Amino acid sequence: MNKTVTFALASLLAVSPVAGVAYAQESMGADTMSTGAISADKVNVVVISSLESDESQRQEFDRLSSMANDPAAMEKAQADLQADPALTQALASKNVQLQNVVDVKTAADGGKIVYVK
Repeated sequence: MNKTVTFALASLLAVSPVAGVAYAQESMGADTMSTGAISADKVNVVVISSLESDESQRQEFDRLSSMANDPAAMEKAQADLQADPALTQALASKNVQLQNVVDVKTAADGGKIVYVK
């Protein structure tokens, strides 16, 4: 009997993480998963000049300033932006001039960080 109880408990413990993962995967809305749409509240717009005074962001400021002055980097940023119509729409709703977008990063929560000049 002791072996039966041990086996049953081991089975429950082994299966429980799998059920948790399956449940977590179902928690995203079908609309977000199928369309890849991003809402405006998941888009954070950062003006490059706001990083200049923060010493901890100095390296990022220098990198982005260099990109803003490099025509090839700006062309790549614009091409990447045009390839993501949902992001373009979210930026338009925030009144961001698309030609000022220098770089786009994906945040840990799946949102976007958009750097503008």
